[in-house]
Amino acid sequence: MKKSKLLIFILFSVLGYGLFSLYKHSGSVKNVKASDQSVVKLVADDTENTAYKRYKDSIINSYDADLSWLSDKDFEEYGTSSQPEIAGEAGVLVEINSGKVLFSKEINKRMKIASLAKIMTAVVALEHRSLDTRIYIEAEAASVGENSMGISETEVYTLEELMYGLMMNSGNDAAYATAKGVAGNVERFVQWMNFKASELGLANTYFADPSGLNDTTYSTPLDLVKLSRYAMKNPKIKNIVKTVIKELPGEEHKYIALENQTNLLTTYPGVAGIKTGYTEEAGLCLVTYASNGGKEVIGVVLKSVDRKGDMILMLDHGFRTLGVNVEHNLLE
Repeated sequence: MKKSKLLIFILFSVLGYGLFSLYKHSGSVKNVKASDQSVVKLVADDTENTAYKRYKDSIINSYDADLSWLSDKDFEEYGTSSQPEIAGEAGVLVEINSGKVLFSKEINKRMKIASLAKIMTAVVALEHRSLDTRIYIEAEAASVGENSMGISETEVYTLEELMYGLMMNSGNDAAYATAKGVAGNVERFVQWMNFKASELGLANTYFADPSGLNDTTYSTPLDLVKLSRYAMKNPKIKNIVKTVIKELPGEEHKYIALENQTNLLTTYPGVAGIKTGYTEEAGLCLVTYASNGGKEVIGVVLKSVDRKGDMILMLDHGFRTLGVNVEHNLLE
């Protein structure tokens, strides 16, 4: 009798360990602590993993984006000794073709990023589905609070329409509808966001949801420059984020008019996107792309009380350092 009990104990121990190992390596993002990037990276590096294979196999849109410019060693400070003071807790401005860091403040500090997370949402969505993909709106997405593009349950939108609502109006409803429509469920989509972060070498970035409302999401100013540069290599994203006003007529949904909320898009010369963000914990956040005099820069401001003023100071300093004079009266 004792021998039988011992055999049963051993059998259950082996099965239990096997199930634990399977669970441990299943790659479910909702079971990964925000501070544990090693698990996400392990799963992303394991090409035999079922979850990662599903992610890779579902990619239908790839585009020419130079990934060689993603290592921290490619960045060098240039003119930061005379940089202005900003209100933001952290910020960076980089000339994206040379890697010159024109402004630097806590550029590797992990911080909450609010709706800047939607940049990765757009990247993943547009690599896995075509713009004309039809997405049925369910109650969960339609009821997400805070910023909204105004979708309603039972309506149908194309992925392209949701992308405009996501990036122009910072629609949290659009983020959740996109996640469900692209990956089948929100948890899997968030997992894909973290897979992509790992592929891009964003070692100090973690995504907890597709909208940025979950403040366990974090990144750094430098990682956000890398992500934004990659995103802006996609012509679809680049076209969406520079759009000022967009009308969405349709037979399967209500008429919607969108207006781009990105600061400086219509006021600072050369600005062409890309994203604002705000939660009480994250403060005012902003990522800006601008091009003047043949020089392209991306700036990031995190946890500010004056993101617009901060970005103007950074852009002015950056372009001036590069020998480009940008005329405006925004600081008067």
